[in-house]
Amino acid sequence: MPYTKTIVCLANSRKLAGRCVAGKEWDGLKFGAWCRPVSGRTEWGELSAERWYRRTWRDPQLLDVLQVGLLAPRPSSFQVENHWIDHSFRWKFLGRVSAAQLLGGLDRPAGPLWVNGESTSGGLNDRVRADLADRQTYSLLLIQPDQLTVTIGMEGAGTEIPRRRVRGSFSLNGHDYRLSITDPVIEAPMKRQPDGYSMDLRKPILCISLSEKFAAQNACYKLVAGIVHTQAQTQP
Repeated sequence: MPYTKTIVCLANSRKLAGRCVAGKEWDGLKFGAWCRPVSGRTEWGELSAERWYRRTWRDPQLLDVLQVGLLAPRPSSFQVENHWIDHSFRWKFLGRVSAAQLLGGLDRPAGPLWVNGESTSGGLNDRVRADLADRQTYSLLLIQPDQLTVTIGMEGAGTEIPRRRVRGSFSLNGHDYRLSITDPVIEAPMKRQPDGYSMDLRKPILCISLSEKFAAQNACYKLVAGIVHTQAQTQP
């Protein structure tokens, strides 16, 4: 039977030709479980126009409170937060929360983010082998490092498909990370900057996602899917 959830949008990130939206349930006072609405019409579950609000046709922004229509839980291995969307239900904008209110919804992992030890050529602790990923019991985290350094640069030089990538570097619980950023609000303007450009964000709140498994690489990847500013940025 169809049902609805009221969530705070914590990610509206780039995913193939569409978006991946994720948030935490919200009752007006406190945060609850994670929810990632996914489409049953696409192989990877990415969303397109179905994520736009009714009447205004606006795209959800981080910190929006929205009501989504769902058909059934659709967990996929470690992505236990997935729910199939009801394509007949147009999402509703209900309001906004402040960045300060997000502090009550932070997750507080005691150790590393999932499993550390594997890295891509441009990343650090950003890759998880598929068999290890299958042992995980969640795929979304809301964290607040002391600082995030955002950089843009070319990766894959000497390979068949070099590309410019935006990365976010931070430390948490004594572990260092350099992850790909898929938040388009940060990614798009950074890609207009020259290679090597960087900026620092103090005390940002980050939505970290563990991606689906990629068969060719036999791995999945840790991504910075959403970035909420809490203080002014600094530039070199």
